[in-house]
Amino acid sequence: MASGANGARRTIADKLDHLIRVVHPAGRGPLSYMEIAEAIKEKAGAEGPTVSHATIQKIRKGEITDPKISTLTVIAGFFGVPVAYFIDDSVTERVDAKIDKVKKRIELSRAERDLVAALGDNDVRDVAVRMNGLSVASLHAIRGVIDQARRLEGLPESPPGEVPAAGAPGVAASHE
Repeated sequence: MASGANGARRTIADKLDHLIRVVHPAGRGPLSYMEIAEAIKEKAGAEGPTVSHATIQKIRKGEITDPKISTLTVIAGFFGVPVAYFIDDSVTERVDAKIDKVKKRIELSRAERDLVAALGDNDVRDVAVRMNGLSVASLHAIRGVIDQARRLEGLPESPPGEVPAAGAPGVAASHE
C-alpha cells in the first residue's frame, strides 16, 4: 500500500501533489496550475477533454476528494502516468519508484557530463590528480580556497549541475 510519511494511505490530493512537485522540466520548479491546464488544453485540441486550473488546484488541496475518472485520466495523461496511479496504491508505488529512478539517473548523467567537461581542462585535471590521496581535512581546506576563488571571480559557488557532496557545509539532507 502506498503511504505517506506517517504510514497512512495517500489520498488523490497527496498523489497529485507529489506529481506536481517532482514531475517538471529540468532546471525549474513545479509547473503552476495554469501551466498544467494550458498544456492539457493545447494537447487536447478543440475537441479533446480538458481540465481547468481551478479543478487541478481543488483536487490538490483536497477540496475535491472524488473527482471524475475522466478528470483523473486527463491529469494522469499530462504527467505520463496511468490513471490507476490515483486509484491503486500498488500502481502508485511502482510509478513513484520509476520516477525516482529516472530523476536520479538524470542527475547522475548531468554530474557525469559536467565532470567529463571539467576534466577536459588540463589545469583542472592536474589539480584533481594532485588532490588524490590527501586527507579529508586537506580536501575540505582546498574546497574552501576554491569556493573563495570562485566568489572573487564572480562565479557561483557550485558550477551548474554540480551535486554537492552529502554532509558538505550548507547541504541539507533530502527527505523526498
